Amino acid sequence: MSEALRFDVLVAGAGASGMAAAIAAARQGARVALIEQSATPGGANTQALVGPLMGFHSGKRQVIGGIAQEIVDRLILRGSSLGHIPDPLGVASSITPIEPEILRQLYFEMLAECPGITLFLQTLLCGANVENGQIQSVQTASKAGLSALSAKCYIDASGDADLSQFAGVPCQVGRARDGLSQPMTLVIKLGGVDFGRVKAKMRLRPDQFVLAKGALKQDYVAVSGYFDEVRRAREAGEITFPRDRVLLFQGVRPDEAVVNMSRVIEKSALSPAQMTQAQAEGQAQAQQILSFLRRRIDGFQNAFLIQTGQTIGVRESRHILGDYTLTQKDVLHGACFDDAVCMCAFPIDIHDPRGASLACDASSRPCLYDLPYRVMLPAGLKNLLVTGRAISAEHEAAASARITPTAMALGEAAGIAAALSQGDTRSVDVSLLQKLITAAHGLPGQRSLRECK
Repeated sequence: MSEALRFDVLVAGAGASGMAAAIAAARQGARVALIEQSATPGGANTQALVGPLMGFHSGKRQVIGGIAQEIVDRLILRGSSLGHIPDPLGVASSITPIEPEILRQLYFEMLAECPGITLFLQTLLCGANVENGQIQSVQTASKAGLSALSAKCYIDASGDADLSQFAGVPCQVGRARDGLSQPMTLVIKLGGVDFGRVKAKMRLRPDQFVLAKGALKQDYVAVSGYFDEVRRAREAGEITFPRDRVLLFQGVRPDEAVVNMSRVIEKSALSPAQMTQAQAEGQAQAQQILSFLRRRIDGFQNAFLIQTGQTIGVRESRHILGDYTLTQKDVLHGACFDDAVCMCAFPIDIHDPRGASLACDASSRPCLYDLPYRVMLPAGLKNLLVTGRAISAEHEAAASARITPTAMALGEAAGIAAALSQGDTRSVDVSLLQKLITAAHGLPGQRSLRECK
């Protein structure tokens, strides 16, 4: 193995959170290595078709800005996002439809605009060298062989806490009582959908749908429903996987549907064998879904498959054990923290790890709570930050904080903190970090700028 290349910050994973982290660190003047095991950046949004984005707003107040909002603005200019619109399902205050293929192109553009970032695509993280509570280097594998990379500070944006695991950080997998994670979903995109006929069904049978107040007056359509049709299809053996509803969102184009309906349960994203099974199950379910929609749902008779996700979408795997663990109570009671680095405006949204149901704890009060810097600080290491869905959080709390805009805001905070840290993440001046985050977001910011009860 050759001598390690040296950087200021190394980011493992170029998903939404890792991209925000790398860009934020580079904009602070850091020399950044960005490692990604796939061929493109963007993670779940570009490779698993996860969308629309949810959680930019709490009520009418926008709480996520910064790099996340910059991306939305640039997509709108390309005709590849509808911007922030009210959520017809009433789960979030707003949703933001995006076009994944154009997002992929945009990410490459943004990386090119940051000469301080060195991108390593199709490069697998495969080890870490730790001495005296600090990561000294990481090992990677590619078609060129094994290599070593070194940095002052490291950011684990892998989604599965891979770097943390290699570095010996204690982790919890899934929910505490049985280790099961939320189900995986293979998202599919369909064309040829007549949403006018879908809305006609909603007006005729609103009892069969989850609808926010005023949803039927919107031009944009989202569906959580057709409960009777799904039940009948399951009884007839047309749907063989555990699901109780159709869940889909209109795409950026008016006749396209992004279908988030498949459900692969009791599989671990940490097992190559189980992930192989999950990918195959997802494809089989996609075929059932398209046949079911054409056969039973008015408006889908002429629907056709445009695309399936390049990979199945993973909602949950490892959570690090950090200096603070975000709890269900924190989410439900709108917790405030002195070391807040972003806010989350999405309720607890749990897809049953064993069954067909979806439990969303959305109340009449818009969800809003702080995420503290400490959830990104893994126990026992000085120069590692963890961002995205692997932060230190209970299963229930992670079901809220896992959403893309929050992950991007956490990533931006991690990138700024890493650039400030000089290799000691616990010595970061949190007050300065908060000022830089607030300035970057261009929004009223953290705890000191809002009333907490």
